[in-house]
Amino acid sequence: MTELSRYEFSRRENIVFCSCLAAAGLVISYLMYRNILFSVVIIPFARKIRGFVTDSIIRTRRRRYIAEFKDFLFMASTAIGAGRSMKDAIYESIPSLLNIYGKRSILAGDLLKAYERMDTGGENDVSVLRDLAEASGLEDVKDFVTVYSICKTTGASLITALGKAAGVIMEKMSIDREIEELVRRKESEGIVIFVMPALIILFLNLTAPDYISPLYETAAGRVIMTAVLASNIGIYAMIQRITNVEI
Repeated sequence: MTELSRYEFSRRENIVFCSCLAAAGLVISYLMYRNILFSVVIIPFARKIRGFVTDSIIRTRRRRYIAEFKDFLFMASTAIGAGRSMKDAIYESIPSLLNIYGKRSILAGDLLKAYERMDTGGENDVSVLRDLAEASGLEDVKDFVTVYSICKTTGASLITALGKAAGVIMEKMSIDREIEELVRRKESEGIVIFVMPALIILFLNLTAPDYISPLYETAAGRVIMTAVLASNIGIYAMIQRITNVEI
């Protein structure tokens, strides 16, 4: 089962990340100091930047996973309503998920593993689904497994429970999208503030290089440029902290 709280870069992703990091270091070094040797200053921040990129990927994967899971609940509800077991409902939903989300579907792979454990290994469907929920770390998935377990034990209507669970997830996704729109607008405003100093420095370099040259040629100037760079990093970190809203 896929642990959504963790993500390891592939070899290709590592190459792309290192290339982008090196390019960013060179650009920042030349723009702020007119000396590409200063690009090494980005190395101490490489782990932090990598962590930020990883967290962003994890958040994206979690959103995609819950969207896939919502569709799975509707598919499972239809299959169970037609008299299928949960094992059969899982198996029949996999091609549909792959058709909708393509080979990048995370849930389709997890459901295939779950089906194989139930079909080949003869494991109990509740325990397999509980493992899937624990690996995902998503409350909606855990709640569904709890509801499913109760329905099997008490004989309650599973179709009704699946429909309500899907409805709750849809409402949550709708609220999530509205908040994302608000956050995206505020984030765009913050990014304008973040890039403005760099744009001003670039503009002065292109139009009045003599005017800005003391910032590159004197010790005081380099201290000022370092302070500007540090302030920009602080601004960006603050923007991310403000706009990082969890539903």
